[in-house]
Amino acid sequence: VSTMAVGEIAACSRHSSYVPMSADTPLLDILRIIAEGGQSGVPVRRVPIVDSSGDMLTVFSSLDFLDIALQFPGPTAVLKSRAARTFDRRDTMLDVAVAYDDAVLEALRIMDAEHYTICPATSRDLCGDLGGVVVRSVVAVSDLKWVLNLRHFAILDEHVSDFISWRNNISRNLDSWVRSQRLNRFNVVSVHAGGSLHELAQRLVDSQLQRVFLSSEEIARIVGIVSSR
Repeated sequence: VSTMAVGEIAACSRHSSYVPMSADTPLLDILRIIAEGGQSGVPVRRVPIVDSSGDMLTVFSSLDFLDIALQFPGPTAVLKSRAARTFDRRDTMLDVAVAYDDAVLEALRIMDAEHYTICPATSRDLCGDLGGVVVRSVVAVSDLKWVLNLRHFAILDEHVSDFISWRNNISRNLDSWVRSQRLNRFNVVSVHAGGSLHELAQRLVDSQLQRVFLSSEEIARIVGIVSSR
């Protein structure tokens, strides 16, 4: 896989369509593509903006739209009037979480099935029957870069807990600045379910993450995964 052309992999994954748009495309058209997807219903997660020669100028994502929307009083008022609890999915969170003693491949299977880029790692003994999950760490699709670069494919068969320890050991060999940038991604960034959609949107923009966790103070659990889309 590591020797394949990236275009071949991207074209066959069906996780995101490549739909470039010109710089003079109306914003509404770009938002419609992100909301509705490309041809055959394949999602569009980011839209490349190109010039007349086809050279890429930038990439527009849902985070860019949130950043724009938060600058205007109308959208801001609407977001402040809606509760983040809208995205409370506590009853199904265990379905999108991986147990610490599961294999890493199980986390990848969950992310592939749910079209997620992150998967909360939990201990089912800690979760109980209150709903939601107690997050101990996070496994991300981007973790595969460590596996591919180091060609340590056997780690995918190991327990999630062993994988996280292995990933942390790798970070210790990086210089301090790079290590801080890498490890920031593994922190659990969450928004309280009792807050507003405005708080949730602001947290997404501030963190520059495509997804954040929704937490509940009442049960001290993560009760949802919210995407910028």
